[in-house]
Amino acid sequence: MRADQAVTGSLDAAARVLAFYLKAAWSIAPKVQSLAAQRDDGEMRADRPLVTEPVLFLPDARVACDEPADEALFYLASAAHAAAHLTWSTARFDQGKLRPLQVALVGAFEDARVERLAVLRYPGLRQWWLPFHRTGTQGARTAPALIARLSRALLDPDYADDDGWVTKGRRLFDAAFAATHGADPAISRELGNLLGNDLGQMRVQFNAKTYAQEAAYRDDNSLVWNAEPTPIAHAPDDAPAERNATLQESPNLRELLPDAAQPPRGLAASPGEAPASAAPAEHDDETPSTVVSVARYREWDYVIRRYRSHWCRVESLRPEPGDRLLPEFVDEAAERRVRAIFRAARHRVAVGSTRAYEGDVLDLDACIMGRIDARRGMADDVKGFIVRRMRSESGPLAVLLDLSASAAGRMRGAVASSCMLGRALAANGRPFAMYGFHSDGRQRVRFHIFKDFADAWSGAVETRLMAVRPGLSTRFGAALRHVGATLAPEVRSGVTASVLVVSDGVPFDVDSFDPRYLQEDMRRAIRELAAQGIRCACLSFDAASLDVAVAMFGRERVALAAQEDGLAGALQRIAAVTA
Repeated sequence: MRADQAVTGSLDAAARVLAFYLKAAWSIAPKVQSLAAQRDDGEMRADRPLVTEPVLFLPDARVACDEPADEALFYLASAAHAAAHLTWSTARFDQGKLRPLQVALVGAFEDARVERLAVLRYPGLRQWWLPFHRTGTQGARTAPALIARLSRALLDPDYADDDGWVTKGRRLFDAAFAATHGADPAISRELGNLLGNDLGQMRVQFNAKTYAQEAAYRDDNSLVWNAEPTPIAHAPDDAPAERNATLQESPNLRELLPDAAQPPRGLAASPGEAPASAAPAEHDDETPSTVVSVARYREWDYVIRRYRSHWCRVESLRPEPGDRLLPEFVDEAAERRVRAIFRAARHRVAVGSTRAYEGDVLDLDACIMGRIDARRGMADDVKGFIVRRMRSESGPLAVLLDLSASAAGRMRGAVASSCMLGRALAANGRPFAMYGFHSDGRQRVRFHIFKDFADAWSGAVETRLMAVRPGLSTRFGAALRHVGATLAPEVRSGVTASVLVVSDGVPFDVDSFDPRYLQEDMRRAIRELAAQGIRCACLSFDAASLDVAVAMFGRERVALAAQEDGLAGALQRIAAVTA
């Protein structure tokens, strides 16, 4: 059976078939979910798909398509387009000084590039996509109409358009695609920049706030941008549009452009935009680590009251074992007290029931059987009550250490407390993980895995902790969201997961100059975890910043470990949260 025959009915009915198609044809496995059920806060358009690496959000076909359309064809076209992006959109562009019109064109060229590569693999895909490209040569001469005509020209080899701008875009794209075999994403940015500048000089109408590509199956291209993909309309005194930026530039592309399109020799990248070869500044005292994975997370902007999609980049690192010897700084008496606190705070979970002679709940079946046996003259031995069997159990706990420069003076105490926590939790048999984090801007949030849930507590974990050298900044929101994603597979029904943050609770990063910005994002991230059934508490070693931690986590969820009763006393005060 063909895929377009198997997909029937609503999105909920088609999601399973779409997932099978993506796995079988493209070897990818994003979840397929309804866009309408995802969010209603205005962050994303309700009539266009949203492509992320873990999830493909699709709108209702009746909402997305202006004219009646085959729902099955719409869902398949959207899934195939998303798969092409996830397969070949390997670069992430910085918006830099690009104007909204240029941003829209970069997205259109990137859509055309990945679709042409997809058609080379599966020629039949063109028949799924072409019915959604309807604008012809009689369309109005506005920027959206010209972009729609160009998009159709790049997809349909039989389409003819006499407009000079469309013809130029098609010619340059064909030449650049042939020269690079379509493998270089930089052609999309270069051509979008160039053709966008031409459109700007033509003074055609364009409204960035309402713009969406004509083809309803195409997404908003947020996957290919480091910055927010839907900019607001620019003010008259904005900086001039970027011309021919060199970010991620193909060495063969300039040879394909006419002389008029060539920038002056020696033209550098626009101000504020680093060359592609520039590497982020390294922390001089970083612990040797192995990169395990890279993920992106949104971030809340309280000024515009919306999320910035894919805004923060989190690198998961596994530190290599250090060669420093672990001193015997753990107080055994304090460790026993910590162990007792965790043991006493465990929840009692019902794991079954049994029959008994006494209890609070009658077992009607047993009572009936007892009366039958009595009428038959059998011995009266009726266990007529139900008694629940209980077991002490605690949910998974993630300990998150602040490894920023502000924690340097308290790092020894934090490491000692972490080792004591690890030994106590391991002795109680509780599932737990030990992580640490620091950041150097939103593009470089470093997340250290000292002990994962599947790992055993050992001396190697303690030596990794001892080898840590604090530095950089503290972007809490991204780190907490990453912990939430890590905890999600560990959460079970009836058991609440917890996050214990060992920090002063003050967010800060080098690329944020508004102190409230990161605080509001951190508060939002804690609320998101609470909605997932994950509780957060803070163990602080800094009395001076205690008020900030209380404002973030809540008064009942913050404890100061620098008091006389030390770690055990602090844990006692937040035991209800960390149990």
